[in-house]
Amino acid sequence: MPVSVLQVFWQKGVSEVSRVYTITCLTRYKLRNHMLERDEAARRRLEKAHIADSVLTVSITLFNDLPRFLNGTRTSDGKRVVRILEGMLELERLTSPLSGVVWPPMELKRTDPERFKALCEIQDKNAAITRELAKFKFVPNAEVVVGGGGGPSEWSALWRWSNKKLEEHLRMDAAEALQVILKLTQIGDLTRLRHCAQCQKWFYARFRHQVFCSTACQQKNYTKCEQFKAHRRRYMRDRYQKLVKNPFGRRKRVVNQETRSR
Repeated sequence: MPVSVLQVFWQKGVSEVSRVYTITCLTRYKLRNHMLERDEAARRRLEKAHIADSVLTVSITLFNDLPRFLNGTRTSDGKRVVRILEGMLELERLTSPLSGVVWPPMELKRTDPERFKALCEIQDKNAAITRELAKFKFVPNAEVVVGGGGGPSEWSALWRWSNKKLEEHLRMDAAEALQVILKLTQIGDLTRLRHCAQCQKWFYARFRHQVFCSTACQQKNYTKCEQFKAHRRRYMRDRYQKLVKNPFGRRKRVVNQETRSR
């Protein structure tokens, strides 16, 4: 019962029994609110709690280590991570133009068969990715690292990959690479992992419009475009015409400069 209603009953002068009942209801109401506030505070603390994915430290080097792993992995688990990433990017390409839930309702098969077919294809690709992800096994691990000194002790809780094997030429293993990829999906940056338009190597795009992994690849790609070729032909044609008209022009300028210096 709301407090405002109880206050109205009290002001109108009810009997003593009603007053006792009113006080009891008011006390229960305040107690219930107090318990709900404590539960809400505990829920907020629990929401902030985070069980680490692994001993992987989130640092800016990950944006270089992950593409290096995708390009250089040689193990079956590493190649599985690459397949998972390619499947997720394909899903992103299919679902990005859509709005709303991408689950195909059966009535859509009759009203809009094309959309129903597209949504079914998306679910098939989701199932394929889930099957690949199921091959990775993570084991929970918990241990006390610091004593509480009379209070709660400090625990270390994390998920460890059961088949951890680091390749010598790489700084991360398959499980760590997969964890970074999954985290990129949560912040909307999965599509920043892409192939270079020139060398086809994986890279992490610092800018959304970036399509080359390096300046060298960008320049090399530009030299193949028709615009650059036309510019190059025009430049060489003009240069050739100048040399034909005055083949010794450059030599004369050098001689004149030497004469002035004397």
